[in-house]
Amino acid sequence: MDYKVICPYCREKFWMTIYREDGEDQEFVYDCEACCHPIALHAHWDESQFRFKLNVGRGSGYDEMPI
Repeated sequence: MDYKVICPYCREKFWMTIYREDGEDQEFVYDCEACCHPIALHAHWDESQFRFKLNVGRGSGYDEMPI
């Protein structure tokens, strides 16, 4: 299923595909394509709605590289 996600840092919108076959509770970190900050995502399958409920937050622990 495709879900629209909004980056909690820069507010950029993007689409993400989450597969139920990968589990009914999923947690992962995705780096924003616009600002490169880590986004913490938690997806929980809602059986009554037949879709995932997504919690999006600011991730932690990323490394900044000097240029």
